[in-house]
Amino acid sequence: MVYNNSLDDRNLITSLYKDVTGIYLWHNLVNGKQYIGSGYKLSVRLAHYYYPSRLLSNRYVTQSILKYGHDNFSVIILEICGKSGTLTKSEYLSREQYYIDFYNPELNLNPRADSSLGFKHSEESKRLISEYRKGKSLSKETKNKLSELLSGPLNPFYGYKHLPITITKMKESKLGKNNPMFGRLKSPKFIEQQFKDKSGEKNPMSGKTHSPETLAKIKKRIYVYDAVTKELIKVFSGTVEAKKDLKIGYDTLKRCSQTHESYKGMIFSSVARGIVF
Repeated sequence: MVYNNSLDDRNLITSLYKDVTGIYLWHNLVNGKQYIGSGYKLSVRLAHYYYPSRLLSNRYVTQSILKYGHDNFSVIILEICGKSGTLTKSEYLSREQYYIDFYNPELNLNPRADSSLGFKHSEESKRLISEYRKGKSLSKETKNKLSELLSGPLNPFYGYKHLPITITKMKESKLGKNNPMFGRLKSPKFIEQQFKDKSGEKNPMSGKTHSPETLAKIKKRIYVYDAVTKELIKVFSGTVEAKKDLKIGYDTLKRCSQTHESYKGMIFSSVARGIVF
């Protein structure tokens, strides 16, 4: 099976092979370089190539995906070896080795299947992975990479909404003893701040205005594309400006920005290039 665009076909790639063991190939559409691997549970293995923490590793294939983007890679399922648990590791690794010998993929660090001999994370990669997992401050470049990875279709919750039963469970999980403030007494100072009059001049922001940079962060930009040509028509600094200029209701604008459905010949998005055409 060939998936020409690993970004567009992400859901298929990571869901159709849950209970099978198989061999896969990543093909760079820009330079033709390839990588071959295997997965005991193939969908789980392929899903790793969409995790930011895994893409920050020092592997040739992940570095290439970060550089060129998922939309410049095809994924080919070379062989389904059988159901997970029906083969030994040596059996499916021998099939992986067959394809490595046949294709001689440039992005494979080692010529032996499942061999990590000689592979070491660079100190920079170790730092990035550690910072990502611990939630520490990241460099601007790394933040931009992670932001791109988690925007639009690559976000695990892209296009999804919590079911009512899930929302109910989330609320119930914070009730009673599960509430982090359960049984704790609020300090007099906390209570004073909570009920303090903050109207008019007593408001810390009274007479102050946000800087253009701060306003840009607070407001959610709206990107408008032509539904036919897919070209960017206009960028609005916020939903209020967009709905006034386009004469469109807030609920309609919000829905179209999430679903990217066409409305009056236009497509809306809250993320630049966040639409997969």
